Amino acid sequence: MIGAHGERVAAAFLRRQGYRVLTRNYLTLRGEIDLVCRCDNLLVFVEVRTRAPDGMLRPAETIDAAKEEALRFAARHYLELLGRDDISYRFDVVEIILSSGEIPVCTLLTDLFA
Repeated sequence: MIGAHGERVAAAFLRRQGYRVLTRNYLTLRGEIDLVCRCDNLLVFVEVRTRAPDGMLRPAETIDAAKEEALRFAARHYLELLGRDDISYRFDVVEIILSSGEIPVCTLLTDLFA
């Protein structure tokens, strides 16, 4: 599946950027977080968007208000499970552009929405 492949590529990319991947595919009743990571002193909720190079929009531009709310819900749920409200966090997006036979192009967009 293209999504699972993109998440593996994104996880490896983020590790090279200094992120530590804590959880993959954190699922709640109202949303999913592709990757939960640690970067410096921040918890980072990462949405991975994977596309072919012929798309009209950048992958991050496909995140609509409903997806943003689902991500926020899942993040709140994750934080509640940790039982701590003093953790600093942000939302990042990794855009993956796939093309046959070539290395995927990865772009990290940090702090996408507050």
